[in-house]
Amino acid sequence: MPLSIAIACSLAVALVSAAVGVHLRKYRESVTEMLGMMIGMTFGMMTGIALGYFIGVATDMFISNLVAVIVGVAFGVVFGRVGGLMGMMDGGMGGMMGGMMGAMLGVMVNLSPTAVWVTAALMTSLFLASMVALVRLVQTSAKRVYALDPVCGMTVDTSTAKLRSEYRGHTIYFCAPGCKHAFDRAPEKYIASGLA
Repeated sequence: MPLSIAIACSLAVALVSAAVGVHLRKYRESVTEMLGMMIGMTFGMMTGIALGYFIGVATDMFISNLVAVIVGVAFGVVFGRVGGLMGMMDGGMGGMMGGMMGAMLGVMVNLSPTAVWVTAALMTSLFLASMVALVRLVQTSAKRVYALDPVCGMTVDTSTAKLRSEYRGHTIYFCAPGCKHAFDRAPEKYIASGLA
């Protein structure tokens, strides 16, 4: 693959990632820490893999690793930020791993023009499918109702939470059995004064 085409494909990947990331910002109020971690990992990993592949088939292992890891980490950290520190960390790790894997794939598949273009089509399809799936995941998650576990502060999906207690006519949701037991032993310790 000529370097000019590899750069054009890499820019297209970066633009799609950026557009999806900007689009998902409108859902940031409903992003839980876990979802933020998945967002960061997906952006870092998939952007890094796609960029690493395209640069790898046109250059060498050093350049493709360097470019893909830097861009993958940047996208993972920036868009994983909605998940707090954990989202940023997962995004950074995903970018590092994705960049290295994509670069290795790009350099290794450079056996024939057919192998390069077939793999390019596959990588592009996987990248686009992961971005569409991420958008659907975030949109679906935004429709859910969440509650805060009063013991540890973790966000809990009320539709799937199995651990709950009733307190003064309110349902309290928990992320783990330990949190429920702590609350049941001393509910006043964990309930804000506004819940009467």
